[in-house]
Amino acid sequence: MRRLKSICTITLLSIIALSCNTNGKNKPNIVFIVADDLGYSDVAYMNQKPEIQTPNINALAESGVVFTDAYAAAPVCSPTRASLMTGKYPASVKLTCHIPGMGMEKYLKKLSKGKKLKEAYFGDHLSENAVTIAELLKEQGYATGYIGKWHLGGEGSMYTSDGIVNDAYHPEYYGFDVNIGGCAYGQPKTYFDPYKNGTLKDRKEGEYLTDRLGDEAVQFIEENKDKPFYLNLATYTVHTPLTAPVENVEKYASNKYFAMIEKLDQNLGKVMDKLKEDHLLENTVVIFYSDNGGLWGNPPLKGKKGTLNEGGIRVPMIVSWANNIKAGQTCSEPVTSVDFFPSMLELAGVAASTQSQLEGLSFVPLLYGQDSLPERAIYWHFPHHRKEGLSMGAAIRKGKWKFIIEFETEQKYLYNLDEDFGEEINLIKEYPEIADSLFSELKAWQKKVGAEMPQPNENYSNN
Repeated sequence: MRRLKSICTITLLSIIALSCNTNGKNKPNIVFIVADDLGYSDVAYMNQKPEIQTPNINALAESGVVFTDAYAAAPVCSPTRASLMTGKYPASVKLTCHIPGMGMEKYLKKLSKGKKLKEAYFGDHLSENAVTIAELLKEQGYATGYIGKWHLGGEGSMYTSDGIVNDAYHPEYYGFDVNIGGCAYGQPKTYFDPYKNGTLKDRKEGEYLTDRLGDEAVQFIEENKDKPFYLNLATYTVHTPLTAPVENVEKYASNKYFAMIEKLDQNLGKVMDKLKEDHLLENTVVIFYSDNGGLWGNPPLKGKKGTLNEGGIRVPMIVSWANNIKAGQTCSEPVTSVDFFPSMLELAGVAASTQSQLEGLSFVPLLYGQDSLPERAIYWHFPHHRKEGLSMGAAIRKGKWKFIIEFETEQKYLYNLDEDFGEEINLIKEYPEIADSLFSELKAWQKKVGAEMPQPNENYSNN
């Protein structure tokens, strides 16, 4: 049924799709680089952590548009990745938490212990019926490649020898011609060859995973340079375990995290050099993004990965398209994971309106200098416990206002992000009407998408 559904949808698209992009040129290549756990201030151009060196990421920022208010659809990885693939919010696709490597039953029992509310239901893989961006771009003549972390392929990966729980849940069954490294792993067993990854062949003992994925991305570009391609390079970097080659670690006085960021930057540079070498820069949209907030601090934001504060969900984002969009732009319009699907369709010359299931807006007009998108709210639904901070709740941002409800404590927060994006001042008592309006809108959205809600924990005792 999944294949029949997808084929019917895509065939309809092929009939009504545009034959060229918005500039009237051939369809542009799309290179989508998604870092893992890279925080808002974990790039040098943010000037928040002086030790970090990211010259290639900085150059990309200078060549295109930096989005200062870019968000991940969730404060953890799997939901954001599902959202990127489907153009739908995690609550809509019933995948609101990271898929546990320790297994679902063990994870739910562990996280719910001692809590008033139990973890809400979430799935352990991307639905076989999902229509993905890769499927639609493939129908438009794109070669599609997935290289790196997938983490949408089943529970219990830590008990496998190769990260494969069910290979029917791998990228090649969701529209990708090539899958290198994508399996159920949420983090690699090791960053050094031999990788113990069933979708990544060992090549040279001691080789570093980030370098290897960069090489594979370069090879994909070389093999597909004569036709439009969509490359999703999803680095495992900078997820734990923190480790990097000795020379990089020594350069940063034993700070392995900074060393891993440098390796990420070097391999982004490797991809950009290949595009330049093959004279593809002017026909390639390059997007850089992270799947959630950083785990190691996100100044000047509050919170980190796993929280609904800005540090858990606001992420670095750059879009560059040489000689097609103006370089050196900064955009403060809020955008989020659900917006990539319609944006990529528009870049490929396909009318996003043909896909009624999409829940985001195309940000392409912002690349050409438009100040804002139509007024809308952005939502987060995260009915899950985390030890890092404010979690087990939901949030909404509309304009400058952000409202958060914490399910476990029933505590409410209201922030004016224009004046306080560090979320220091809770304005819930000063502006009750605004808070009530946002809360009502959030609840209406949760009902609309059928959001799974946490239930009382029958094993809870406050004694």
